[in-house]
Amino acid sequence: MAGLWDSMMKRLVRRYAKHFVKWLVAEAVFVRALDIELQNQQLFADALLEVVLRGTSALLHIEFQAYDDPDMAMRLLEYNVLASRQYGHLPVYSYVIYLRKAGEVAESPLVRGFPTGEDVHHFFFGVIKLWEVPAEFLLQAQWLGVLPLVTLTGGGKRPEVVKEMIDQLASVGEYDLLAIARVVGGLVFKTGPELEWFRRRFSMFQDILSESWVYQEIAEQGMEKGREEERQQELQRQRQAIIGFVQRLFPEITALAEQQTAKITDPETLQTVILKLLDAQTVEEARQILLSVDK
Repeated sequence: MAGLWDSMMKRLVRRYAKHFVKWLVAEAVFVRALDIELQNQQLFADALLEVVLRGTSALLHIEFQAYDDPDMAMRLLEYNVLASRQYGHLPVYSYVIYLRKAGEVAESPLVRGFPTGEDVHHFFFGVIKLWEVPAEFLLQAQWLGVLPLVTLTGGGKRPEVVKEMIDQLASVGEYDLLAIARVVGGLVFKTGPELEWFRRRFSMFQDILSESWVYQEIAEQGMEKGREEERQQELQRQRQAIIGFVQRLFPEITALAEQQTAKITDPETLQTVILKLLDAQTVEEARQILLSVDK
């Protein structure tokens, strides 16, 4: 699910960058969305936006957090420094938007000191706790791009709030945003009658939503999960076949067979091992075949 959240939030901000800029830094003027890959580090920010604020170019860095991450503040600092270096040492302000209460929440500033007691870093960043943001604030702001987050705000689960959000998005044909809103609502509408009620609110749009990239990506992840489960099952069958074969013919090295087959994650490699063991005439030959896995 983490991959889906990452994909949804990144696409959301990239497509509706102006709305997020106005929400987080009202005075700033959005210029463009930048590459989120931080070079030479294989790190990806959720969003990195170039803005102009009071006549000066700057960067706005945004991270979304749905799960507990005790190292969030340090991660923001790392991304902040790398982004600034990558884009001509422009000043960068980082925000973390917490989608739900989930363990420890990062607090600004992050202060890092030296053993002498002297402070070395004071890193300030913005923290948005959606459950503390009034639902009415997002509903009235005219920022379509942030409306899918309404159900996560304070009072966002109320029927009249959900209806208003759906009506605003449907009236302008923003069905991708509506699909995101339905998925995001799963964080708060979890079980029982309230979940069924929430789903029914979207029922009239089901055919349209099923064609959105959000639903397509969910379906693709489901298929990938199914394929991976099948692959793991096949690996396990092949491992058991090898172990069973060794137990019957070379019981002295059964433990070695269990140890070595557990290292193999490729079905073709396991198949090769099986074929080689079929030709083994002695315990020592079988042992060497199993040990060759390490090579």
